[in-house]
Amino acid sequence: MAHRSIKDRNDSVLWAKSILSNLDSYVILDTETTGLDNNDVIVQIGIIDLKGTILINSLIKPTKKKSIPSAATNVHGITMNMLDNAPSFKDILPDVERVFAGKTVLIYNDEYDTRIINQTCDQDGCKALRFKHDCIMKQYSKFIGEWNDYYGNYRFQRLPAGDHSAIGDCQSALKILKKLSAEAI
Repeated sequence: MAHRSIKDRNDSVLWAKSILSNLDSYVILDTETTGLDNNDVIVQIGIIDLKGTILINSLIKPTKKKSIPSAATNVHGITMNMLDNAPSFKDILPDVERVFAGKTVLIYNDEYDTRIINQTCDQDGCKALRFKHDCIMKQYSKFIGEWNDYYGNYRFQRLPAGDHSAIGDCQSALKILKKLSAEAI
């Protein structure tokens, strides 16, 4: 059953307009991982600013995991051989913290990516990364307005036009922000 609340739709548009009127206060993050489970870790991280400038684009070599399941490789195309000379997450953590300083990190599915970041920190033996974040997917789902009776909330939407690379998915998330911001209320 479809449900669209004009107020929720308009709230999502206003949210995006507010973000895009404060470009210097936000960055967008995406990760590619070894999988979806509680022991999976980051194998690629991308961070852009709201002008689309790439701030970080790096493969990440897991410190404890020794393989990437074929199901994950089939999605993002990353193999363990590609990570031979890549830094660990612990190695690039200072750069990530520098980019996050004073910013709100926008993520398409922030619950997943924040969990994966903390799992990766745990496996790399570094302190959990704490940062302010907000979820583009939840706002976009409110905008689309497809109701999920089972969960009693808006149905989560797949990232449109994402290419399953960290930077490509960041750029797709930025397009969603711009699309929402361009909507009339």
